[in-house]
Amino acid sequence: MDKIEALKKKAIFQAARRAMLENEMFLRDYVTYHLPENYGEKELIELNVLLEKIFDNDLFDVVMGNKTPEQFEGVYNLSLLQDISEFAWKHREFLMERKAAENRADELEAKEKKG
Repeated sequence: MDKIEALKKKAIFQAARRAMLENEMFLRDYVTYHLPENYGEKELIELNVLLEKIFDNDLFDVVMGNKTPEQFEGVYNLSLLQDISEFAWKHREFLMERKAAENRADELEAKEKKG
């Protein structure tokens, strides 16, 4: 196994160690499917350091959009938090669109049953 794959596996392991299930699930998805293509060995090492260091509440606030990455500048790696935040925003938008589509389908089905 090459070093990049080993670092990705370590990041997935770090994701699994989260105390908050939401953080674990989000991070696992981020590392497995959406890790920026430009991440090399250096960025993956820094990501693993971030995952070892970041508090669950801080990560949750960034993922949920309650706080911006800039609010943690000097505490955590700002560039990595910005990547995570950007992915989280897209992920939240996707989930909201999917939920809205499900609600529209449910409403249509209810109208058809009545009519």
